[in-house]
Amino acid sequence: MKPIALLLLCALPACAALRPGDAPVTMRLSPQFAPGRPVAAPSFTVAAVQARGLSGGMRYAYVDAAAPGEIHQAATYFWEEPPADSLVRALVMGLRTRFATVTGPALPLAADRRVVATLDRFEELSATGNAHAVVAFDVTQVAQGKAIWAGRYCATRPIASAAGTVRAAAFQGAIEQAVAAFVQDVASGTVTAASC
Repeated sequence: MKPIALLLLCALPACAALRPGDAPVTMRLSPQFAPGRPVAAPSFTVAAVQARGLSGGMRYAYVDAAAPGEIHQAATYFWEEPPADSLVRALVMGLRTRFATVTGPALPLAADRRVVATLDRFEELSATGNAHAVVAFDVTQVAQGKAIWAGRYCATRPIASAAGTVRAAAFQGAIEQAVAAFVQDVASGTVTAASC
């Protein structure tokens, strides 16, 4: 009787180990901006974006509103590229809707202005019954080696379901909204107060 019991005790964990787990989901962001009428000057170069903490990782980060000091990482949700790289692409694309000459870190040419940004938040904020994509970044414009202005930009978008596509769409909408506010400030020469 004992050998059969031992055999069963060994077989149960082996069955659990062979059971398939949740399949990883990799999410893609493809920010889009409405085309504008770009002006020739000033020219811009966007520096590589630095990321604070887990906001720069490829694993999906989330925060439970009941424990806002704890950032968790999902086991099966991943970004196709680090969120800081997505923000660089969005900044370059957004600025190109208003300015004719904009380069990114892959082609760091001399320009009239340099855009330096730090990604502060790129996470899901979950509360009972609802979740939101949260994107926030700080940005400084530099001209002739001096900071000419700095601002903070952020946006939140509701996440309607747990599906990866829906989550990615919410983050894409939030990044588009925050970058559009930044580009509007650059075009108008003002810095609006951040809503975050």
